[in-house]
Amino acid sequence: MKNVSKITAGAAALTLALSLIGCTPKESINKTTEQEEAQKKIKIELSFLQNECDRLINKEEDSEKTFQSYKNDFNLLSTSVSSTSKVVEMDNNELQVSIDQLEKDVEKLNGKESLKAYKKYTSAKTIYQVTMKEDLHSIVEATSGWDDGKDRGAAFFYSHIHSSQKDINKDIKPALNDIKNGPIYKLSLVQDELQKHRDNFSKKQLEQLETATQAFKASLNAQLIKVNSYKNTIKNPYTRSSYSDEESEKNIEARTYLTDFESDLGIVNPEIY
Repeated sequence: MKNVSKITAGAAALTLALSLIGCTPKESINKTTEQEEAQKKIKIELSFLQNECDRLINKEEDSEKTFQSYKNDFNLLSTSVSSTSKVVEMDNNELQVSIDQLEKDVEKLNGKESLKAYKKYTSAKTIYQVTMKEDLHSIVEATSGWDDGKDRGAAFFYSHIHSSQKDINKDIKPALNDIKNGPIYKLSLVQDELQKHRDNFSKKQLEQLETATQAFKASLNAQLIKVNSYKNTIKNPYTRSSYSDEESEKNIEARTYLTDFESDLGIVNPEIY
């Protein structure tokens, strides 16, 4: 009977001790399992990056768009695990050095750190800030109209007010290429990233970003149409009132949705308001 009392008292003491540290045996097991799963998932992502890095170095995949996608994937994982390793340029040495360093940083993570890193890796805020924000803000500038000269449509208008039709025709193709290879290309990268990570955004966040990107696309298409319309005109087309309002209207719509999206994430960027 005394032994039974001792066992009972011991069990009670164990329960009390566990409650004092705020964790039942079941909770402790669940937390350990969660941490182990996070470690596995991070290592899977690292393995994917290692394979992609080899493909880029060996020129199995050497397109600019493939590299940009890899760059975003790499920097997202790197940021999430608090690594100093970053990918900036398509350089074989840089690619190899960066992936080797990221592997070392991932291997150092314990269970608790891995879980924290994986939550950051899958958060909408981290994904947006690492893979989309810079390009989207560049697109904001490229559809800004008359303000800073970065809008190629408006810049073309200003720079050819006193030009001959011959000079206008000569400069149309380079201007169109600037728009296609600049903001339109960056917008395609943003849309690819949004599709890749769509499961990590809420329904509202997806609607905000998709509406913003579609409005930016319409704004940029308006630039292309307007610049192209200057070819072989009979009279000077350069009056401010002749510049398309569609670009401005779509830009305002896009910036509104983007501002709402960033505000909801707790990102404050007065430059896009």
